Amino acid sequence: MLKKVVKWTVLVIATIVLTLTSLSTTILASASKPTPSWGSWNDTTITYKTNTSSSYYKSVWKNAVKRWNKVGVVQLKAAKSGEKADITLTSSQSLSTKSGKLAGYTNYSYLKKSDNNQIVSAKSTLNRSLLTKYGYTKSQRTNVATHEIGHALGLSHSGDKSSVMYASDRYASIDHQDKVGLQDAYEG
Repeated sequence: MLKKVVKWTVLVIATIVLTLTSLSTTILASASKPTPSWGSWNDTTITYKTNTSSSYYKSVWKNAVKRWNKVGVVQLKAAKSGEKADITLTSSQSLSTKSGKLAGYTNYSYLKKSDNNQIVSAKSTLNRSLLTKYGYTKSQRTNVATHEIGHALGLSHSGDKSSVMYASDRYASIDHQDKVGLQDAYEG
């Protein structure tokens, strides 16, 4: 009986060590490959307005804004009434581009600079009909909104599926690599 307990204990310890090794490798891989960026705003305080009559989509955008503010690199603040916002957050019944129908899309204007592009305006849109057609939950819609705000903040697509900036995943939220990419863009 003691021999069995010892073997089982050794097996459990080996499994824990392998799991921890795998976890630390995953964390290091994420930390070593920040989400790429293409530009940044001139300031870390960025205003936004939500331009949709849908209270449901207003709450989706609000949740996505909270996620980016929680990261602590930039501060997204609602524009005051009558003030021009840096970023407009909206939704549309349909959304098509040259590359086809998309769950979300961000347009932006920027000044090309030698060291970093300076974003001067952005508009992020969610495609209500496509999100409904494919059964996106509110949490998944918030992930898409978070992804689009990431573009409006200057982040590019990530090749890592655990990143909110991965090109086609409704399941991912902000990951450590997204925070590092944002820090590189704004603090680097």
